[in-house]
Amino acid sequence: MPLLSFLVALAAVIAVAVLINSVVRLPDSIRPVVNAVFALIVVGMGLWLINTYLPMAESIKTILNILVVVATCVFVLQAVGLWDRVVAMSSSLWARITRPRPATEAKKVPESVEQH
Repeated sequence: MPLLSFLVALAAVIAVAVLINSVVRLPDSIRPVVNAVFALIVVGMGLWLINTYLPMAESIKTILNILVVVATCVFVLQAVGLWDRVVAMSSSLWARITRPRPATEAKKVPESVEQH
């Protein structure tokens, strides 16, 4: 019975998404956000279905969940137009971390150590 409820809910979400994208006039700036919300709903439902009804080892299930969450985050960032900024920020941060540091002067040994 839960599987039937799942299919009915999925059909309702798809029907609403099709109606909103074809019938309702949305501004171009809002349409990607609405589509991202519908995608999040569908991905969540799919992940619930996989976690509930497909038998697999917990480690594989955890890896699958992490991959789906990361891919969904990338999709949402792309949908709202922030992905390019995130990539640019991570590139500049990585360049700053891996930049060669200038050579520093040799450390001077304190005179008290030299006498011993």
